[in-house]
Amino acid sequence: QSRSRIVFTAASDGLREADQVSTVRIREADSSESELAIITIAIEDDEQRSFESTVPANTVSFAAAQVSVREQDPAVQIDILRYNPDNTSLVVTFSIRDITASRGEDYFAPSGNTIEFGPGQRSARLLIPLVQDAEFEDNEAFSVEFSERDNLPREGILIRTAVLIRDDDF
Repeated sequence: QSRSRIVFTAASDGLREADQVSTVRIREADSSESELAIITIAIEDDEQRSFESTVPANTVSFAAAQVSVREQDPAVQIDILRYNPDNTSLVVTFSIRDITASRGEDYFAPSGNTIEFGPGQRSARLLIPLVQDAEFEDNEAFSVEFSERDNLPREGILIRTAVLIRDDDF
Protein backbone atom coordinates (compact mmCIF):
# COMPACT_ATOMS: atom_id res chain seq x y z
CA GLN A 1 0.00 0.00 0.00
CA SER A 2 1.35 3.44 -0.87
CA ARG A 3 0.37 6.88 0.32
CA SER A 4 0.69 10.03 -1.75
CA ARG A 5 -0.22 13.65 -1.28
CA ILE A 6 -0.88 15.89 -4.24
CA VAL A 7 -1.20 19.64 -3.72
CA PHE A 8 -2.81 21.97 -6.24
CA THR A 9 -3.06 25.74 -5.98
CA ALA A 10 -6.45 27.12 -6.96
CA ALA A 11 -6.52 29.73 -9.70
CA SER A 12 -6.98 33.33 -8.60
CA ASP A 13 -10.63 34.27 -8.35
CA GLY A 14 -10.30 37.16 -5.88
CA LEU A 15 -12.01 35.22 -3.07
CA ARG A 16 -10.36 33.95 0.07
CA GLU A 17 -11.66 30.42 0.62
CA ALA A 18 -10.82 27.47 2.83
CA ASP A 19 -8.51 24.82 1.44
CA GLN A 20 -10.25 21.67 0.20
CA VAL A 21 -8.88 18.21 1.00
CA SER A 22 -10.12 14.91 -0.44
CA THR A 23 -8.87 11.35 -0.07
CA VAL A 24 -8.99 8.79 -2.86
CA ARG A 25 -8.66 5.12 -1.95
CA ILE A 26 -7.67 2.76 -4.75
CA ARG A 27 -8.88 -0.84 -4.32
CA GLU A 28 -9.25 -3.99 -6.33
CA ALA A 29 -12.60 -3.99 -8.13
CA ASP A 30 -13.95 -7.11 -6.45
CA SER A 31 -12.56 -6.57 -2.95
CA SER A 32 -13.84 -3.84 -0.68
CA GLU A 33 -11.22 -4.85 1.90
CA SER A 34 -8.22 -4.31 -0.38
CA GLU A 35 -6.35 -1.04 -0.33
CA LEU A 36 -3.71 -0.55 -2.99
CA ALA A 37 -3.09 3.14 -2.47
CA ILE A 38 -4.36 6.19 -0.63
CA ILE A 39 -4.02 9.55 -2.36
CA THR A 40 -4.72 12.77 -0.53
CA ILE A 41 -5.53 15.67 -2.82
CA ALA A 42 -5.30 19.18 -1.38
CA ILE A 43 -6.45 22.27 -3.23
CA GLU A 44 -4.87 25.29 -1.57
CA ASP A 45 -6.40 28.69 -2.14
CA ASP A 46 -3.80 31.20 -3.34
CA GLU A 47 -5.66 34.21 -1.89
CA GLN A 48 -5.76 32.43 1.48
CA ARG A 49 -2.00 31.77 1.30
CA SER A 50 -1.32 35.38 0.35
CA PHE A 51 -3.50 36.65 3.22
CA GLU A 52 -1.96 34.21 5.70
CA SER A 53 1.54 35.44 4.89
CA THR A 54 0.55 38.90 6.21
CA VAL A 55 -0.68 37.86 9.67
CA PRO A 56 1.43 37.07 12.73
CA ALA A 57 1.99 33.49 13.85
CA ASN A 58 -0.83 31.91 15.88
CA THR A 59 -3.46 34.45 14.81
CA VAL A 60 -6.91 32.96 15.48
CA SER A 61 -10.07 33.69 13.48
CA PHE A 62 -13.54 32.30 13.08
CA ALA A 63 -13.88 30.66 9.66
CA ALA A 64 -17.17 32.46 8.92
CA ALA A 65 -18.86 35.66 10.08
CA GLN A 66 -22.19 33.86 10.38
CA VAL A 67 -23.35 30.28 10.82
CA SER A 68 -26.94 29.23 10.17
CA VAL A 69 -28.52 26.08 11.63
CA ARG A 70 -31.96 24.57 11.91
CA GLU A 71 -33.52 24.33 15.34
CA GLN A 72 -33.78 20.55 14.83
CA ASP A 73 -30.00 20.22 14.40
CA PRO A 74 -28.37 18.72 17.51
CA ALA A 75 -25.64 21.37 17.66
CA VAL A 76 -24.06 24.26 15.81
CA GLN A 77 -20.52 23.63 14.57
CA ILE A 78 -18.27 26.67 14.60
CA ASP A 79 -14.92 26.31 12.86
CA ILE A 80 -11.92 28.25 14.15
CA LEU A 81 -8.72 28.78 12.19
CA ARG A 82 -5.19 29.27 13.50
CA TYR A 83 -2.97 31.01 10.96
CA ASN A 84 0.74 30.25 10.83
CA PRO A 85 0.72 27.85 13.80
CA ASP A 86 4.02 27.23 15.50
CA ASN A 87 4.96 24.21 17.60
CA THR A 88 3.41 25.50 20.81
CA SER A 89 0.00 24.91 22.34
CA LEU A 90 -2.44 27.80 22.32
CA VAL A 91 -5.51 28.51 24.46
CA VAL A 92 -8.01 31.15 23.32
CA THR A 93 -10.90 32.37 25.46
CA PHE A 94 -14.34 33.17 24.08
CA SER A 95 -17.69 34.41 25.32
CA ILE A 96 -21.24 33.84 24.14
CA ARG A 97 -23.75 36.68 24.01
CA ASP A 98 -27.50 36.35 23.54
CA ILE A 99 -28.93 38.48 20.74
CA THR A 100 -32.50 37.15 20.44
CA ALA A 101 -31.78 33.56 21.52
CA SER A 102 -31.65 32.68 25.22
CA ARG A 103 -29.02 30.50 26.87
CA GLY A 104 -30.68 27.40 28.35
CA GLU A 105 -33.87 27.87 26.29
CA ASP A 106 -32.48 27.87 22.73
CA TYR A 107 -28.94 26.55 23.19
CA PHE A 108 -26.65 25.22 25.91
CA ALA A 109 -23.36 27.03 26.45
CA PRO A 110 -20.28 24.80 26.70
CA SER A 111 -19.03 24.18 30.23
CA GLY A 112 -15.77 25.99 29.54
CA ASN A 113 -14.97 29.16 27.64
CA THR A 114 -11.69 28.16 26.01
CA ILE A 115 -10.57 26.60 22.76
CA GLU A 116 -7.31 24.68 22.88
CA PHE A 117 -4.95 24.14 19.96
CA GLY A 118 -2.16 21.58 20.10
CA PRO A 119 1.32 22.27 18.68
CA GLY A 120 1.01 23.00 14.94
CA GLN A 121 -2.78 22.54 14.98
CA ARG A 122 -4.41 24.70 12.26
CA SER A 123 -8.10 24.36 13.07
CA ALA A 124 -10.54 23.52 15.83
CA ARG A 125 -14.29 23.12 16.08
CA LEU A 126 -16.57 24.44 18.79
CA LEU A 127 -19.85 22.54 19.26
CA ILE A 128 -22.78 24.28 20.95
CA PRO A 129 -25.83 22.04 21.59
CA LEU A 130 -29.23 23.37 20.50
CA VAL A 131 -32.61 23.01 22.21
CA GLN A 132 -35.40 21.55 20.07
CA ASP A 133 -38.83 22.75 21.14
CA ALA A 134 -42.33 22.59 19.63
CA GLU A 135 -43.03 26.30 20.05
CA PHE A 136 -43.49 28.53 17.00
CA GLU A 137 -41.14 31.47 17.28
CA ASP A 138 -39.07 33.78 15.10
CA ASN A 139 -35.57 32.82 14.09
CA GLU A 140 -33.17 33.55 16.93
CA ALA A 141 -29.49 34.44 17.18
CA PHE A 142 -26.52 34.58 19.51
CA SER A 143 -22.87 35.46 18.97
CA VAL A 144 -19.56 33.94 19.94
CA GLU A 145 -16.51 36.16 20.21
CA PHE A 146 -12.90 35.93 21.22
CA SER A 147 -11.48 37.97 24.06
CA GLU A 148 -9.71 40.91 22.42
CA ARG A 149 -6.73 40.52 24.73
CA ASP A 150 -6.13 37.10 23.12
CA ASN A 151 -6.63 38.15 19.53
CA LEU A 152 -6.41 41.78 18.53
CA PRO A 153 -8.79 42.85 15.73
CA ARG A 154 -7.21 43.02 12.28
CA GLU A 155 -8.68 43.35 8.80
CA GLY A 156 -9.69 39.93 7.50
CA ILE A 157 -9.63 38.30 10.96
CA LEU A 158 -13.05 37.42 12.35
CA ILE A 159 -13.10 37.81 16.13
CA ARG A 160 -16.89 37.36 16.27
CA THR A 161 -19.38 35.04 14.59
CA ALA A 162 -23.17 35.19 14.69
CA VAL A 163 -25.24 32.03 14.96
CA LEU A 164 -28.71 32.08 13.42
CA ILE A 165 -31.11 29.38 14.65
CA ARG A 166 -33.87 28.93 12.06
CA ASP A 167 -37.18 27.92 13.65
CA ASP A 168 -38.74 24.74 12.24
CA ASP A 169 -42.10 24.76 14.03
CA PHE A 170 -45.29 25.56 12.12
